[in-house]
Amino acid sequence: MEPARPAVVNEVARNVGGTVVQAGTVHGGVHVHPRWQAGTPRQLPPPPAHFTGRWPESATITAVLADDPERDGPGLAVLTGPGGIGKTALALHVLHAVSERFPDGQLYVDLAAHGPNGPAAPGELLSGLLLGLGVPSAEVPADHTSRASLYRSLTADREIALLLDDAATSTQVRTLLPASRHSAVIVTSRKRLSGLLADGGRLVPLGPLPPEATVELLGRAVGEHRVSEEPRSAHDVAMLCGGMPIAVHVVAARLAARPRWQLATIATQLTDERRRLRALVAEDGELSVAATFDLSYRGLPADAARLYRRLGLFPGTEFDPGSACALLGASESDVDDLLDTLLGANLVMDSGPERFRFHDLLRLHARRQAERDDDEDERRAALRALVESLLDRAVAADWLVTPLRPHLGERYRTPGQPPFTDRGQALDWLEDELPTLAACARAAFDQGWYELVWQLYETMRGVFLYRSHTDEWRALGPIAVDAAVRCGDGVAEVRMALQHAAVHSRLREPAAATALFERALLRAREVGDWAGEATAREGLGAAAHARGDLTVAIDHYGQSLTLNRDHGRQRGVALLLCYLGHAFADTGRLDEAVTHFRSSAQIAEEIGDHHCWAQAVVGAGTCLAAAGAVTEAITEVETGLAALPADEAASLRLPVLEKLADLLDRSGDAGGARRHRQEALLIATSLGDRRADALRVRLEPESRQAG
Repeated sequence: MEPARPAVVNEVARNVGGTVVQAGTVHGGVHVHPRWQAGTPRQLPPPPAHFTGRWPESATITAVLADDPERDGPGLAVLTGPGGIGKTALALHVLHAVSERFPDGQLYVDLAAHGPNGPAAPGELLSGLLLGLGVPSAEVPADHTSRASLYRSLTADREIALLLDDAATSTQVRTLLPASRHSAVIVTSRKRLSGLLADGGRLVPLGPLPPEATVELLGRAVGEHRVSEEPRSAHDVAMLCGGMPIAVHVVAARLAARPRWQLATIATQLTDERRRLRALVAEDGELSVAATFDLSYRGLPADAARLYRRLGLFPGTEFDPGSACALLGASESDVDDLLDTLLGANLVMDSGPERFRFHDLLRLHARRQAERDDDEDERRAALRALVESLLDRAVAADWLVTPLRPHLGERYRTPGQPPFTDRGQALDWLEDELPTLAACARAAFDQGWYELVWQLYETMRGVFLYRSHTDEWRALGPIAVDAAVRCGDGVAEVRMALQHAAVHSRLREPAAATALFERALLRAREVGDWAGEATAREGLGAAAHARGDLTVAIDHYGQSLTLNRDHGRQRGVALLLCYLGHAFADTGRLDEAVTHFRSSAQIAEEIGDHHCWAQAVVGAGTCLAAAGAVTEAITEVETGLAALPADEAASLRLPVLEKLADLLDRSGDAGGARRHRQEALLIATSLGDRRADALRVRLEPESRQAG
């Protein structure tokens, strides 16, 4: 028989924390008062001393933090960007500016995504927040769930501001969000943390400071007098720091340690890419741009880290997934996932649809990791694979852009299926990739891959012809000629000299053009290159024509025409007939000129060369105008202009527009003439053509007259 239970049982059902009240019969309410009172925390670090710029981002964040009766949770702004870009400084600047709106205090938590011991555990972080809210350490619950529950209770009706610095994941942040919609949270992270969008978060990406703001930051850090004394060097330092605040502060620290140094000294050190990251170190390594980037790099998965290193070898500025595939030797699907990882870590930036780029300093850091972690043969093989991949794509594009031009190089024999839908798209791709193709040509020259250098220059002929880019055309010419010489390929040497000469002809520099055409002619005869000889004579004729020596011009044109006819090259025949037409027109032999233009147009139409056909028709129209048939001439020139699409042949439209405007003036159509000159001015300005100034002068009196 069990013993009788006492009338009062003194038991607690389970382990509890905090105060326990035991009572028998209770009449009325029971009021339990805690032994502690919630405090008003003021945990934010001081505002940044030299904060500069970021006004658009500040306005965005301030708007996100504003009290909104429509939302369910706190205002949540997620500042994301690479290490050293100034995320924490911006967050502190904004939170101090709006501190009066949060009377219940401000909390600060370092989530330590890149701390030495890894990201902080949620339970540990909640414990710190509870302590900040005034909970005594002995009263902090032992388990994570109870801590989270107490935290929600304490923040349910409060107006607090919270800075969660250096977050690792959305999950790490989500546990720490206060319960009140009257509160506000700023999260900083090197990762994008797009998962917080589901919690009402607004992503605020931070990029480099603009140049003027970077110079201002430099002045605040080192003293305005130093910037005013060396404005040019200050601008150079700002540009070489790439708008990265941490780099500016490292420069300031170095100058503070060496007060007799000038800004020019730092600028010179930073100019050398090989030394730039080493120059951005101060305080015995405590303050270092490279060390900041190292933290992000070490957090990458192995495959993403490998792609990061390989992309550091990329010689251009912007790259697409195809280039990343070539560098890594991986499939597009694999590379897409890895690029997403690098984007999420803010180690690369997206600069457009399927376009990516590095910050300049991150590019140098990636290259440095490649030089440290990958052997030289591996790096050279990756770079060569990239150059050949881009060359193959450029060949396919140029094949569409200039299908009637004789192409040089083994790759043109089997160019493969062009990855472009039409000629315009191929030309756009070549123009977009021109800086990268030029950078690849220079990188290939440095590596001694000379056959790739001249082949790259060969693929650029169409974009140079139709979109101009004379600076790049001129700059690459000597490299391409030299590369062909080093290859010992006489035919390639002739072709490169001819293409280099063509830019001087375009720029109306007949002396420089003549020297190169004569070199090409001599070499073509030595190697038995009849096509090169014909093109060289064509160029010599154009140079003589430009300097007014029409007899010599007609002689060279005639010899080139004969060579093209003898070898059955109809496109060359059509072009030379057109050139001869212009020469005869300038000598006053208008009937002969028209005959040549008509013959040129007929052949061009038969072979589908629309641009040559248009030039011949315009030439015939010019002759008609010279003979007094202005109305007929206008019809001819308008017909020719219509065959030159603005998006494909802007450089060819320019002289036609000028001629048509002159004809319309003669016919009394001043308004039509003005419209065509305005279009010509737009083209000349976009191409950097010297004719722009003359067109402006011509349009000014017309504007005054119209007024």
